[in-house]
Amino acid sequence: MTAKKIGQLIAREIKKQKLSQYRVAADTGIPQPCLSRFLNGGSLKMETAGLLLDYLGFELKRKA
Repeated sequence: MTAKKIGQLIAREIKKQKLSQYRVAADTGIPQPCLSRFLNGGSLKMETAGLLLDYLGFELKRKA
């Protein structure tokens, strides 16, 4: 999966779960301006993407 697809997955899931930027930022420790930039088309560091995926309930697994 590409970084762009991971970003799209995260943005879609935040919207699907009807989470506010404030709630996600508060729960994850990710600064809200960073989250806002991402949700408005910016990029994410892999570490930040990992935090968000974990927060949203995703698990990364290696393909067999």
